[in-house]
Amino acid sequence: MPNEQTNSQRRFTVIELPVLPIVRESLLLPFKCLPELVKFGKMPFLLILAADIFCYGLERQDISSNLTRSLMMIVHFIVFTPFAVAWTKLAIRGREAVAKHPAFAYSRTQWMYLLTTAAMIVAAMVCVGIPFVLVLYFQRNFEHELMLLAGGGFFVGLGIYLIGYLRLVFVFPAVAIGRYSGISAAWKQTAGNIERLAAIIFLSYLPYWFIQRIFEWYMGYHPPGIVEAIRGIIDQLLVAWATTAVAGPALAYKTLVLDEPQDPEVIAASSLAR
Repeated sequence: MPNEQTNSQRRFTVIELPVLPIVRESLLLPFKCLPELVKFGKMPFLLILAADIFCYGLERQDISSNLTRSLMMIVHFIVFTPFAVAWTKLAIRGREAVAKHPAFAYSRTQWMYLLTTAAMIVAAMVCVGIPFVLVLYFQRNFEHELMLLAGGGFFVGLGIYLIGYLRLVFVFPAVAIGRYSGISAAWKQTAGNIERLAAIIFLSYLPYWFIQRIFEWYMGYHPPGIVEAIRGIIDQLLVAWATTAVAGPALAYKTLVLDEPQDPEVIAASSLAR
């Protein structure tokens, strides 16, 4: 059971998230729900594999690799949004909740989830991307003082973005299960748990990142051919598998919001949103 700490000055109860049990459940979920993983992950995997082949063809035509990587990132978020929504529902509500869920479909929920993701990406570009570009620009022009200033702005922006993301991360599971009640509600729900949420997200993704790095190191470079094609297929499979890590914050949301009594104001806002 999560520990409760009451702070009379701030007038709310902080429920301490059990980090390791949530991470363990997130990592075991793909093995416990393998049929659902295949059902919801098959189409996104095939689509992202087709996009990877298409981008590879563009690179063979001397198209910038930065452009193809950006295209792959956009395609990834689009094709894996239905999977992220379904997997979040599975983590929170259980297998029965997704028994009749379409394998791959876009509805109002998926579009709202994708819009939320796009908003987070835009925020990252403003807070982190612009200062980073300025650092590179001043570095190339040997303007060291301005480069240091831009570097400071980069780290400040990175800190602001990370804190904002962690405080608003519950927007994603709330949207996925149809309980979105506003940014302010998500901000309140994560109060006092920013370090634990950071640990849950980091540890939920870490094994997939580690496996992918080992695989890339083991495979090394191969010229275009059968081996490189197999490497590309397995690499995209690992990317698809890593998307199951959305269960980490989803389970944290379930622990803090659904399994505990809510503020009456939050419940009223949620009812109005529906």
